[in-house]
Amino acid sequence: MGVFSRHKSSTGPSGLDSVGVATLGGIQVSLTLLEKLMDGASIPFVKGAVGTALEVIKIARGIQSDREDCDNLIKRTTALLIVILDSLKGKTEKEIPSCLKQAIETLSMSFQEVFDELKIIEKRAGKRSASSLVRALLYHYDNIEKLKECSAKLEWAIAEFQVTSKVDSCLKDLERHKELREELLENRTITQKGHANIEAKIEGGQAELEAKIEDGQAKIEAKIQDGQAKIQQDLAKIREDVIDKITGTAPLSLPSTVMPANPKIFGRQSYMEKVVQLLLSATSTRVAILGPGGMGKTSVALMAIHDARVMERFGVNRRWIPCEQATSIPLFIELIAKSLGLPPSTSNDRFSEVVAALEQLGVLLILLFDNFETIWDLEGEQPTVAIILSRLASIPSVSLLLTMRGIQHPASNLIDWTSPRLTPLTPLEMDPAQQAFVQISPNSEGDPSLPELLRELDCMPLAITLMAKLAEVGETITELLSQWRQEQVKLLSQPGGDRTNSIEVSIRLSLMSSSVRANSDAISLLSVLAKLPGGASLEQLPTICPSIPDWKRALRVLRIAALVYDSPERTAVYMLSPIRSYVSLHHPLADGPLQDLRNAYYQLAGTGLANLGDSNFVDVVVELSKEDINLDTIILDALHSADDKEDAIHAALGYAQYLNFVQPRVNVIEAAIHAARNTGSARLAFCLECYGDTLRYQSQYDVATLALEEARERHIRLGNHSNASSCLWTLGEILRMQNRLDEACSKLEEARLQYIELNRVGGAADCLCGLGQIYKSQGDFEMAISTLELAGSQYVEIGSELGSVNCLQLLGSIYWLQGQYVAAFSAASETKSRYIKLGVPLGLAHSLKLMSNIHEDQGHYSEAFSLAEEARITYSRLGNKFGATASLMRMASILVKQEELDKARRCTEEAKNDYIRMGDILGIGDSHRFLADILRMQGEHDVACSVLEEAKSLFVQHNNNHNSSGSVGIVEYNTSLGKVSRLRGQQIMPSICWRGQNYVFHPRLQELEGSR
Repeated sequence: MGVFSRHKSSTGPSGLDSVGVATLGGIQVSLTLLEKLMDGASIPFVKGAVGTALEVIKIARGIQSDREDCDNLIKRTTALLIVILDSLKGKTEKEIPSCLKQAIETLSMSFQEVFDELKIIEKRAGKRSASSLVRALLYHYDNIEKLKECSAKLEWAIAEFQVTSKVDSCLKDLERHKELREELLENRTITQKGHANIEAKIEGGQAELEAKIEDGQAKIEAKIQDGQAKIQQDLAKIREDVIDKITGTAPLSLPSTVMPANPKIFGRQSYMEKVVQLLLSATSTRVAILGPGGMGKTSVALMAIHDARVMERFGVNRRWIPCEQATSIPLFIELIAKSLGLPPSTSNDRFSEVVAALEQLGVLLILLFDNFETIWDLEGEQPTVAIILSRLASIPSVSLLLTMRGIQHPASNLIDWTSPRLTPLTPLEMDPAQQAFVQISPNSEGDPSLPELLRELDCMPLAITLMAKLAEVGETITELLSQWRQEQVKLLSQPGGDRTNSIEVSIRLSLMSSSVRANSDAISLLSVLAKLPGGASLEQLPTICPSIPDWKRALRVLRIAALVYDSPERTAVYMLSPIRSYVSLHHPLADGPLQDLRNAYYQLAGTGLANLGDSNFVDVVVELSKEDINLDTIILDALHSADDKEDAIHAALGYAQYLNFVQPRVNVIEAAIHAARNTGSARLAFCLECYGDTLRYQSQYDVATLALEEARERHIRLGNHSNASSCLWTLGEILRMQNRLDEACSKLEEARLQYIELNRVGGAADCLCGLGQIYKSQGDFEMAISTLELAGSQYVEIGSELGSVNCLQLLGSIYWLQGQYVAAFSAASETKSRYIKLGVPLGLAHSLKLMSNIHEDQGHYSEAFSLAEEARITYSRLGNKFGATASLMRMASILVKQEELDKARRCTEEAKNDYIRMGDILGIGDSHRFLADILRMQGEHDVACSVLEEAKSLFVQHNNNHNSSGSVGIVEYNTSLGKVSRLRGQQIMPSICWRGQNYVFHPRLQELEGSR
């Protein structure tokens, strides 16, 4: 430890002047010296701090740019280590007091923060060659700011540590004085005993001994009093030093208090109007605009204070106090004085001067305290700030308007805030969000990706502004969307930024609020919530974060700081996307709590695999639908990053099975297949089977067939005969949907026999259901009805409510084809109610479509159109593109019958484009043929013929692709062509004759569609 004492600083508040190149002989000497010190530091927590500091120096040495700032940072790091180790010279771990240990741990955290910042600079340097010149310059200036910030942080840490050391030294002096007093008192006791003995032996010397004892006692008391007085003086001096550092008493310069210009904002007019009305509601008003950081509170306040009505009442007496600059109470008071135009003063009671000036003004005046949370969150100063604010509020001619992060009005116990109090600001709606973006970046107007980008930003005003500025300099919306998904909040962090131009700075300030810092669980809970983009159910919180038993108190703190917000029903809490991104980056969830979170969602996802189709089906759907966004996020993250992926694969299967019933999509099950292949999981066969089912619902039949064939082979090898039969049934269903009815019938009958052999009644009933639909498509309605009724009875036998209602739905479609409209509508109405009760939106869409068909056939076109439109919306929400497009074609058909040909044409062209995007040849042909009919009715005969020829080629291509001997679509083509030709005075003989019977116009409208 002797090395440290030789290099101890002797000048400046932190000793930096003497710790430089001259003292240590250059940076290389500094590093060599510190490595030796690291070896000599035997105390664990000291060694950790020294080790982190050593890493800071090493990484700073490696940064080639900004060398001067890096060298300064190395000097400050070295100086701080010398101060630490010098204060511990000659001490063992047990001899180090707790306050000094805590100070060293705090310093270690400071070193870590500096290290993290340097890693960012180092990473940027590595990417600089690939970056644009503009971004490189931005990084350069940002690096300078970060390095200066790091140096300032270390310099403050040195001063703070020295204060702690002084306090420790004074406490030791006090302890030594106490020991001295006890020693003297002990001597006094011994003396008294001696006095008693002497009195017994030598009675004549009593007076002399008593005089000596009294004299000694007086000296002892005097020494103790002198020591205590000195200790109090030392502690008072230390306290004054600390207070001077924190508050300051004589600022050399003050920020400007000139009122900023009136901003142009969007989507806040109604809120601003409420502010104005409150300000004008009485002679003296007190109004607070609250909400999360970056929500536009300052803009709303400035817009209100520039309102013509407010200007008419207050005139020039509207004063702006930028509290962001108020880092101490004296500075806060001086800012108010400056805004009032008071001359500088050396008074010890500046606030009394401010109050006197306000009271003597004699006119109405309004004070706008902007970013009031800065002064309000000064540690230990809230009572004083509350008294100052309440005193200002008590002046009859003064109105207060303040902006503040959070949702709590300050000093509510002292101030009667004007009613009704404003609700905290929330994100923008989509339309004003787009207007705000386009105002900054006009070239982005009309970009189809802009709404998606704004949704990912949660329409947060500050994030919109910063993103729009990037678009303004040439970045496309698509590029920005991709960059946001990769970089998140880093993309919106400006070099050397503040709360107005850096999203990270804005969010960091909210996390530094006094209420958050005072609750150790607040950040932990925030890290959990950052993993849940769909919000967290209050009912679920105890399950997903068991490591935070007092989560209610932590949540209350986060609400007050406006870091989370409640759902309208107050049953769930949410975080804005930029805040989630920041917390995930800077406060990642620890492994233990992360596994707790995953386990909770694994269990929830598993219910989809275990219960769908059972009597509690609706309960499962309701619970899973509340958490679908979170399930997506948690399961996908685990499939990509978890060490043990087996539980994640099992959860993905349950969740994907649920999705197949409500909104089939492949992202989760594809990730599960990838994980299962990489890990050799036995669940791969189940994943492939589920994948094939999902693709079937999405009409991607070729890929679905490949997945199901592989799944079936794997099931057979594993001895999963029931699942192998299930794959066979699905393959049969795909063939049926492709109108390959003979092949489909063969597959379904084979699967049915296997199910019977396995005693799987439900599986056999599924096969009967498919066979019944084949008979319906072939026009054998009698056979179809008897087959479906048999299937329905088997579903009832095993208690399958879903299977039973599906059979009734299909029977209703047959009644419609037979023209039995009463029976058909009765069946459709019943199935609609039952599907709603079961929570099966896909079945509900089918029922709506059937009811629309029935109304159309009966000439009830308005009712038919409304139901078809509702069915289309339902299909679209489920991601069922085919059902949605088929419903759009149905709407076009109804519009033709209503003689609204222009609307029908637009619907048909939109449907045609949808079919093209899906690659559906038969659908494209159908839309061409129908469009030609509309063109014919509008008198555009030549165009109609051209479109019909395109339709014919598409139908022929479809039949060739599927090796069909029939003439799917050709009969409709010839019929339409004949109508056009007759109108043109031509006689055309059909080149291909229709051989089929009861042609199905749309053979793939999922479970029921058919047209006569």
